[in-house]
Amino acid sequence: MSDPDQHAVYPIRTVAELTGINPVTLRAWERRYGLIRPQRTEKGHRLYTEADIQRIRHIVALLDRGILISRAREILANDPEPEDTTLTQESDPWPAWQQRLDGALARFEPAALDGALGELLSLYPLDRAAAHVLIPTLESRLAGNLEAAAEGQLLAVYLRGRLGHLINRTQPHGHGLRLLLATPADGGEATATATIRQIVFGLTALALGHRPTLLGEDVPAGAIIAGARRARADRVILHGGTRPGAQWQRTVAAVAAAWPEQLAIAGPAADSPAFLPPEATRLSGDPQQACRYLDRMPDNSQGEA
Repeated sequence: MSDPDQHAVYPIRTVAELTGINPVTLRAWERRYGLIRPQRTEKGHRLYTEADIQRIRHIVALLDRGILISRAREILANDPEPEDTTLTQESDPWPAWQQRLDGALARFEPAALDGALGELLSLYPLDRAAAHVLIPTLESRLAGNLEAAAEGQLLAVYLRGRLGHLINRTQPHGHGLRLLLATPADGGEATATATIRQIVFGLTALALGHRPTLLGEDVPAGAIIAGARRARADRVILHGGTRPGAQWQRTVAAVAAAWPEQLAIAGPAADSPAFLPPEATRLSGDPQQACRYLDRMPDNSQGEA
């Protein structure tokens, strides 16, 4: 007797929710590299099988190993397992993308950034691109001399506009958790970096079916508490850097007192338990790991990702 699930098909939005890969990237993998070949309805809408979903997850595993997207089709043709130790990271794509972004910043033109980042964000999952290219480049620029800092501010404004536009125009398509995201003041990293981390987390949550609301950075405790109430938040997610300061810790403590079972901490601060109240859930790892952990948590529970 055949398994009925093997004949199931899913629209692109459902596949994005199941895999965390946004529809723009899925279309680019199909059109530019022929990595996926979904079925089509009479009206041209894409339908993906369970085998397609497994193939997408396989592609993501290859990317995590440092394999170039342009090489993924060749590797998939031979069907090695993602954990195959014969695969090396000699084809790590990120330095080349960092160099391309450096060149765009040197021109100091938004149009140059648009060309470089448009292609990057269409080919690679946002959280990977942010972790390996966008955040390191932003942090290094903001910590540099005045010329570098100017480039960092230009990059931050561009990313805030482009990614913020995506999160504001994308309608939630799942029935996941209602999330309130905010970064209290004195969080231990540059405000621009905290903003981009928060937006990347929000977009990742959207792709996985959650319903995020972003309050931004330097948000006081009272506004976070009021926002959580207005948004009817299932989880309040506060971002922090490597060494958050006293004001950040006071804000987190105040939110923990008001929402003790819903509070979660994301970003580098999640790996610094000494700075966190015991009520806070620590969301260690990348945004996809953190979001999937939240999705598995029962209501009103506490734990550590």
